[in-house]
Parts: sequence; C-alpha cells; structure tokens
Amino acid sequence: MSGQPTRRPGDRIIRRRLQATQVIELPPPPERPSVPNVRNHAKMFALGLLALVVGGGALLSLPWFSRTGEWTPFIDALFTAVSATCVTGLIVVDTRDHWNFGGQFLILALIQVGGLGFMVGASLLLRALQRGVGSLRDTLLLQDGAPTLSLREAAELSGRIVRFTLVMEAIGAVVLATRFAFDRPLHIAIWQGIFHSIAAFCNAGFDLQGGFRSISDYRESYVVNVMLMILIQAGSLSYLFFADIALRRRFKRLLLETKIILIVNVLMLVIGAGVFLGAEWNASLVGVPLIDRPLVALFQSVSARTAGFASVSFHQATSITLFAWVAIMFVGGASGSTAGGVKLTTVGVVGLAVFSTVRGQMETQVFGRRIPTALVFRSMAVIAIMFMAHFIATLGVVISEHLTGGDVPFIDIMFETMSAIATVGVTTGITPHLSGAAKLVLCATMFFGRLGPLTAVYALQLRQHVVRYKFPEAPIRIG
Repeated sequence: MSGQPTRRPGDRIIRRRLQATQVIELPPPPERPSVPNVRNHAKMFALGLLALVVGGGALLSLPWFSRTGEWTPFIDALFTAVSATCVTGLIVVDTRDHWNFGGQFLILALIQVGGLGFMVGASLLLRALQRGVGSLRDTLLLQDGAPTLSLREAAELSGRIVRFTLVMEAIGAVVLATRFAFDRPLHIAIWQGIFHSIAAFCNAGFDLQGGFRSISDYRESYVVNVMLMILIQAGSLSYLFFADIALRRRFKRLLLETKIILIVNVLMLVIGAGVFLGAEWNASLVGVPLIDRPLVALFQSVSARTAGFASVSFHQATSITLFAWVAIMFVGGASGSTAGGVKLTTVGVVGLAVFSTVRGQMETQVFGRRIPTALVFRSMAVIAIMFMAHFIATLGVVISEHLTGGDVPFIDIMFETMSAIATVGVTTGITPHLSGAAKLVLCATMFFGRLGPLTAVYALQLRQHVVRYKFPEAPIRIG
C-alpha cells in the first residue's frame, strides 16, 4: 500500500504490548569499524600535506634552526618547507650554509614524510581507484564513497612500501657515507650520506655541499653518480612497478602498465642524455673530461625526472637544453611514486593513442591489449590541466618580476616554473633572487604540482558515468 512506510534492509519490527505511559528505548546500532574511504582518504591526504607545509614553515622561521641564530624571513622558511614537503628541491637559501643541524634534520624529516607519505597515500588511492573499476559492485561502492580496499590490504601494501623505502635508503646511505668519508670527518660523512640518500630516493634535490653547488664536486665520481641514479630511479618508478617485475620476471608476463612505464622511462633517459650531450658538449661540459661526459649527461637526464640534483651549472646551459628540459621535467616518473610530473603512463597512453590513430585504428591497442577510450581522454585531460597550470604559473612569475623591476630572462622563468610544477628542483640559479610575490607563486605551484595530477585523476574517475544512450554524430572539419 502506498500509505505504508517502506521497509529498508536492516530495519527491525518490534511487536510489544505497551502500557499508556511506557517508553521503549531501542539499543543503539552497532558501530561500524573505520575503514579506508577513497574520498575521505584524498581529503585527509591533501589537508595533511598542507598542515606539514604550514607547520614546517613556522618552525624553520625560528632562530633556533639557523646557523646565525637569527630569525629566517617567513617567506623563505615557507618556501623551504613547501619545497621539502613537496620533494622539489628549489631553495632560496643554501641548505648547508644557512641551516644548522636542527634545521637540516627538520628539512630531512619533511622530505621523508612528504616523499614516503605521498608514495603510500598515492599508491593506496590509485589501487582503490583501480579496484573500483574491476566489477559492478566495486564501481557502486566507489561512487558511494565506500571503501574498495580493506584495512588488511591497505596495511599490507603500506608496510611493503615502507620496507622497500627504508631498505633502499639504508643501502644508499652506507655507500654514500663511505665515499664521503674520504673527503670529510666520519660523523659528517655519515650525516651527509643519510641526508643525500633520503633526498635522492624521495626525488628531492636538497644537498649539503654548500654554495648552491648541488653535487658538482662529485660529477666525476662514479660511486656517487651511480648510487644517486639508482636511488632516484627506485623512488621515481614506485614500489608497485618493481613488485610486478619481481613477481612476473619476464617482459611478456608483465602488466601492461609496467611495460609502458619501462619503455617510456628508457626512451626518456636515452633522449635526455643524448640531447644534453649534444647541446652541452661545447657549453657546460667544457670543463668535464671527455671520458666522463657521458656519465654527466646520463646523470642530468635521470635527475631531470623530478630529482633536482645537478652536477653541472644550468646557468651555463644552452637554450636548447633548457627548452628540452622543460618537456622532460613535464613527464616525471611513474604513478604512485615519489616523482612528480604528469607521469610516464599518462604520456605513454596519449602517445599510443596518437600512434593508433595515425595507423587508422579506431581504438588504442598495444601488446595485444586495448586501452579504454575513457582512459585516453582522462590522460589528455591531465596533460591539458598541467599545461594550463604551467602557463598560469609562468605568467604569475613574469608579472611579479615585472612589477618589482626584476630582469629575469623568460626562458629561465619558464624553466623555473616547470621545475616547480613537476617538483623537480633543477634551477638556473634565479630562485634566491626572485621577488617575494614570485616566491609565493612558486610555493603554490609546487603544492599544486604535488597534488594536481593525482587530484585530477581522482576527480575525473569519480565523474565518469555510464551513459545508456548516444546522441547522433555530427561531422566537424579539423586540420
């Protein structure tokens, strides 16, 4: 009957004879255990990152963390905290020269929490989104904001990522400290080994060499260069990538995502090293022995993938290299890693879509698999969003410098803003000389670059709806 209330699942019917003044108190419903929720997880993740940035900036401004014992200007302290938490590496004051041990330790803590926290959080969120499209039930749960990962699954995945991170950082710290011990006291070598190992794995370009030199003092050291490259690649390719390789071992058996990451990563490394070697042979590589130039070029190519270390001065780099590096930094690393950028899979999917279209295929196909058209559209949307954000950031810095009478070359500004939005940290040396407004623009850019691609993927995933009808097609002329 229409007048009767609808009985819902879980409702209980209680029949009992009552007295006129008797009141029945129903027991409260049992509390449900707290479980991972995709929407809440994303919000808490962003708010946690913001709290780290603000809290870290406030602490670093205190006089207890500077070598001189004086207050650090809040804009400079905030910039350092944002750069460390977002694992970028852009600095306005030299890390060794300005901060004492307490300040360096605080910066390292922000790097570790920002890098490891992002890797764990992004991996859980992406795994939940991936699980959410696996079945009708999971899709409905995802759309309702319900969990698609159990507590046990989330805890196990988080534990494996943490163990992987700590093992890699420990190996790097031992190797680097051993090499540094030849040049400085043991206790300083150990501290610098730990600092550089964590910064490299988390893809943060902070260093303790002093004088804004990054690791140029060790550009001919194969031990330092190779170890840093291993750490950078380990952090930028994610635990999920290496876990799939360890599980399947053969290329044919790898997941399609792993294959795309592997291929695009190798291509980016080779192209970057080749471009740098050719463009800088008679420029920034002039003072490097011929036998060491390929190593230096390869290191710059690896570091450009959001690590931020530099063994040569990009202030001396040619415009060819700076422009090419804008594109390389834009790509970044793998999803769910410590790296920034639009991610290797995003670029790989769009590249495969273009290749399939040129070949006359109606759908994107590779290795006997078909990539959903919706995924191609989402990849294109992420790239377009990041392009627009880079344009706005560049325009903001240009306007800020113009209003304050600054005279910074446009190519340097474009390079700097891409380094910020892709959380790379490579610079031509203009960062300390920017105006306060420009520094704030870069702070917002680094924060957006850290969360932007992941937020875009999450939002686009949840906005996707199944359409049960199609409109008539309409031809449009292009080209």
